[in-house]
Amino acid sequence: MALLLATSLSLGILSFGTACAGPKLHIKNPDEHDVFLDGRQVHKETQNYRYYGTSRWDTLPLVREDNGVPVFDSMPNSETVEIPAPASPYLFPFDFPLEVLSRTAFGRPDQTVTVTVIEKPPEQRIGLEIPGEELGKLSARGRQARIQR
Repeated sequence: MALLLATSLSLGILSFGTACAGPKLHIKNPDEHDVFLDGRQVHKETQNYRYYGTSRWDTLPLVREDNGVPVFDSMPNSETVEIPAPASPYLFPFDFPLEVLSRTAFGRPDQTVTVTVIEKPPEQRIGLEIPGEELGKLSARGRQARIQR
């Protein structure tokens, strides 16, 4: 009886530890663009368990400035992330023990994605015909006019 109680208690503790923590999604964003995961903006690099299935990240590029003028050389990007289920749902009575065995043998199946933006091809870039020095002065005048309004 004591052996049965100890076995069920240890299985309960083992199952509690595996059931509480799902896979994590690590989002690497080296250029610090605005990142959206399934339509919501995220600020942390590690996202907790979401669900098994398909998730989508979108990014809006940061606009850098050159001599006070914004440079729009990057386009938004979007990709899907597949988070596989640990065991088939059709194995209902055995799915939990299979997940426990999988977790003890292989660890937690975390995903890591790297956020990138797409560079515009040269034919889509805006060519500025104003010389660099004059463009900075023009931007400064425009900002001053905006402030005065």
